[in-house]
Formats: sequence, C-alpha cells, structure tokens
Amino acid sequence: MLNLTTQRLTFERYTEKDLLTVLDLVSDPLMMKFIGNGQLKDKAYAIHLIERMLEQYENFGDYGLHKLIHRQTGEFIGHAGLVAQVIDDTFEIELGYWIKRAYWGQGYGFEAAQALAKYADEEMWLHRYISAIQVGNEGSKRIALKNGMHLEKVIEMDGKTVEIYVKLNSFEEDETEAL
Repeated sequence: MLNLTTQRLTFERYTEKDLLTVLDLVSDPLMMKFIGNGQLKDKAYAIHLIERMLEQYENFGDYGLHKLIHRQTGEFIGHAGLVAQVIDDTFEIELGYWIKRAYWGQGYGFEAAQALAKYADEEMWLHRYISAIQVGNEGSKRIALKNGMHLEKVIEMDGKTVEIYVKLNSFEEDETEAL
C-alpha cells in the first residue's frame, strides 16, 4: 500500500464512501477544463472513477489515485497518484494530480508530484513514467518540468491536444547483489 506523507499532505486510498468527495471534484467546471474531454462529470462517472481506483489498488498495489489530505486540517484537497493508463496503444504509468480550486497556486500540486516522483524513482524503480497534460494547462506543465520531466510528444486524446511529458531513469545494478 502506498504510504506517503509530505510536509503538508497525507496520501490515502479511496473507499466507496468517498462518492461525494469525488463528485465535488468532477462537477467543478474549472477543475474539469483540462481533464479528459473537458466536460463536467456526473454521479455515474464519480462511481466509475472510484471503482477504477479500487481495481488498480487490488491489481497493482501502490498504483491509482489517492486522496490528498491536508495534515494540519484534515481537509481533502485533491488527489494524486501513479495511474496505469493506455496511451497511443501503449501501457504507461502516469503521474497525475488534481488539486481542488481553493488550493491552486499554493504548491500542493508540486508537493504531491515531487513525493510521487521520488517514490517512483527510489521505491518502485520505474524506468519510465509520464504526465499527460492538455495544452493550455500551464500550472501542470510547470510542475512536470520542475519535477525533471521533459516533453516527449504531442498527441490527441478525447478530442484534446495533449502533451506527454516523460521521466526516464536508468538504474545500474548493484554489483554486490550479482555476487
């Protein structure tokens, strides 16, 4: 189970009891502007999103979006995680984050993304992960670049132009383990 905390955040798994929390996120027009096709989502979508995350936890362990809880206040401020995706017919791990509008511009997106990148690099030893960022989402683009990612390609997804930022790692095998 993903067990991450940062200076201000705790990552927690979603449960079926989080429907209203997810519905609040997916029904915010500014939040959804750069998510998927840009349209507001309904209760059925929120249920599907939670079911998908529960499935990812079960099938892939630490993967999936996790609630971001403010350590001081206990408030839900968004979600973030390493999510299994198929992009351009290729299986990818996406480092993704959604921060509630009330918390934009306060560094929470970078804080969550930085913790996930460190975990992906140092605990999971991922050789590659991506962030799929719609053109125009300058905040997420800045976070990806600040997190050491670089633009790999531009594609179309759900009728939107999306930039694929990538982090590539090369790990050398510890020679003592080979003995």
